[in-house]
Amino acid sequence: MDTRIAETWGTAGRAAEPGLAWRQLSEVMSAPVRCVETSATLGEALGVMVRDRLRHLVVTDEGGRCVGVLADRSVVAAWATEPTSLTYRRVSSVLDRTPAVVAAEAAVVDAARLMRTECVDAVAVVDARGVAVGIVTGSDLVALLAR
Repeated sequence: MDTRIAETWGTAGRAAEPGLAWRQLSEVMSAPVRCVETSATLGEALGVMVRDRLRHLVVTDEGGRCVGVLADRSVVAAWATEPTSLTYRRVSSVLDRTPAVVAAEAAVVDAARLMRTECVDAVAVVDARGVAVGIVTGSDLVALLAR
């Protein structure tokens, strides 16, 4: 590994001066987060994405707890399969069974590893109650590197 990269990401471990990887998620996450409920239609969710210029929305249950992240690509895939589905298909129908979420106390490296393992480009950041407090996207990680 290139030494400059190792120093930037802090691969020497937590005992050394913290690199970018060990920073708290609160330093890179977007907050407040825009949410939709599982019962919203894909068309309603797409409307929020377009209006707010977002590629991801946090999805919540009726109690306000995070159940996953809806990506624009999931909406597009549903539309490509059946264009009329946006009017009746619920957000819950396109969510992954295992939500990509990380604890608010997690480090940047934890979010990056989850994104890689789950093959997603965004993860929700949740508090101890499971309520979303932020979202971290691949773009957020790139912005961190570019600082």
